[in-house]
Amino acid sequence: MTTTTAILLPTPQKAFGPVTARRMGRAASVYLVIWVLGLLPTLLDAGPGWTATGASVALPGGGFLAAGHPWIAVVVLGAFVLSLVTWWFVGATVLPPIVWLGAAALAGAQADAVSDSGRLVALAAAPVLLALSVAVHVVRHRAQVRAGEAANARLATTDMTVGGPPDLDAGLPVVESSAEDLARLRYGLDLALQPLESFEGFTHLDQYREAALRYQLNALSYGLSMAQYTRTPAFTGYLAEAQRNAIEKMLQRKVWGYWARENLWGNLRWDPEPVENDENIMLTGYHGLMVGMYETLNDDRYSRPGGLPYRWSATRTYDHDLGTLAASIHRNMAGSDYALFPCEPNWVYTVCNTFGLNTLISHDRLHGTTYAADVHDHLVRGYETEFLRPDGKIVGVRARHLGLSWNFWASPSVQTTTAYWMHAGMPELSLRTWYLLRERLTIRDGQLQLPSFLTSGLDPGNYLMGRDTFGQIVTMMAAREVGDEEYALAAERTIDEREPVAEQDGARRLADSSGLANHYANLGRFGRRDGLRDLVAHGAPSAWLTGPVLAEAAYPEVLVARAVTDGHALDLVLLPGKGAVRTTLAVERLVPGRTYVVSGGLETSTIADDQGRALVGVDLGARLEVSLRPS
Repeated sequence: MTTTTAILLPTPQKAFGPVTARRMGRAASVYLVIWVLGLLPTLLDAGPGWTATGASVALPGGGFLAAGHPWIAVVVLGAFVLSLVTWWFVGATVLPPIVWLGAAALAGAQADAVSDSGRLVALAAAPVLLALSVAVHVVRHRAQVRAGEAANARLATTDMTVGGPPDLDAGLPVVESSAEDLARLRYGLDLALQPLESFEGFTHLDQYREAALRYQLNALSYGLSMAQYTRTPAFTGYLAEAQRNAIEKMLQRKVWGYWARENLWGNLRWDPEPVENDENIMLTGYHGLMVGMYETLNDDRYSRPGGLPYRWSATRTYDHDLGTLAASIHRNMAGSDYALFPCEPNWVYTVCNTFGLNTLISHDRLHGTTYAADVHDHLVRGYETEFLRPDGKIVGVRARHLGLSWNFWASPSVQTTTAYWMHAGMPELSLRTWYLLRERLTIRDGQLQLPSFLTSGLDPGNYLMGRDTFGQIVTMMAAREVGDEEYALAAERTIDEREPVAEQDGARRLADSSGLANHYANLGRFGRRDGLRDLVAHGAPSAWLTGPVLAEAAYPEVLVARAVTDGHALDLVLLPGKGAVRTTLAVERLVPGRTYVVSGGLETSTIADDQGRALVGVDLGARLEVSLRPS
């Protein structure tokens, strides 16, 4: 059922959400104990060594400050900050304590004397900085509350339409891909169709953050699935094979083995098991959605027991399937105070949890579970009370144990990406987020101007700064998904007119953007209004699941621009990929023994064999329409 309503921001009760406040209060209490321990040597006049050690316990590097070595103290404090960044980057929880305690031991060992002024600064610095941070947050929070009140005044007069389920019996829109669309799709196909053990053409930087192989494979698979859903739902062939390859590449240790290291240095546990834990949604949620999208139009091989074997070694494999991934996500969401749960040890990301929810929605639709319904209200409450600023901006990341976050992870790109991926399961939050984002967008001379922000020029797929292309891409994705085609076209036009394109063997890509950005560009290119929501939450018409399909076509000789079935007939639009060619198409899911009238083929009719399969020859030299209809 379609509803039209105003979607307001919640009214914040306090400066922190209740779970965040408890976590921060607990962290502050622990630090108070640590600070008192650091103060004790001074109170007991325990000598310069112990006093310097205590000062370093109170403040990383503080012992060097107390001992009269301020520049060493600055270096140590810088090293501590770097350890915190590394902790965030790769989940290495052990690193900050090692730097902190190691500096304390060194300071105590080298201190021959301490100064009263240095000791006072070392002991007072952290409490003063913490108090100042709280004061700054309170001031900013009040400003955000005022901004939220103003936003609610606008939202109250703005009706937003939350679409209901599509009429699957009436069919879903299937449009024809252009030659340019197919050239962009070929970039993803060429990467995915190489041998499973090969990763030629992928970005190889690290396996921890956004440039990791897994995220490239995720985005690659999502774009291929969306192309199948909106352009060629009656074509499996090499398009389904490419999705399978992406899913199965995820099972290689070089892709998912990062978890063993992160679990060790983040949780002090040596256990490579990637699914049976209370973290790692960056694998379970993202991989699960790949499978859910694939299964919607193809087959259920990855839902069968052991269908996803994560291979650690020749003798150790962790056997999972879509069901065990979904069960893990459901258990973790239900058991988390936040509802959201971490990617890396400790770090909870709002966008990552949308992938977890989408996996649950897909599994519920495909297999009759109620996982998403079970956690939906809990999850919405978590987003609204713990991960939403009063001004409507989503908080991108929060430390699970400390409750801390930071402002730069609330950038427009984070907001836009999250708005896109939450549309399937939390459409009201998605629409409201998009509305508030759109207020800050400007279309000038047909091109989209994004708001300025610290990370606006970041391409997360290669960590390079200087171009807002990724921001344009995710804006196109989100705008198209929520039906704001004016802004989607403006972003697409900006990319097309501004960005250079590289071509190799008929495949075209954005030359100055990462593989991740290019795959997301394909996801946006092949999307449509409610495309993600329909694919994840509502699935396919029964005619698409039972009618004839083009099961085999030569690649890259045959490019499939459109393929659709009404349950009985098959309609295709083909383009040549390597010049004129005579080739054979294999069609399956026909009625065994039945004669079909062929249009556009070398023969005018064909008879399905006892497996419901038939071969159709075609001369393909330009755009060609081919159809099979029961006689």
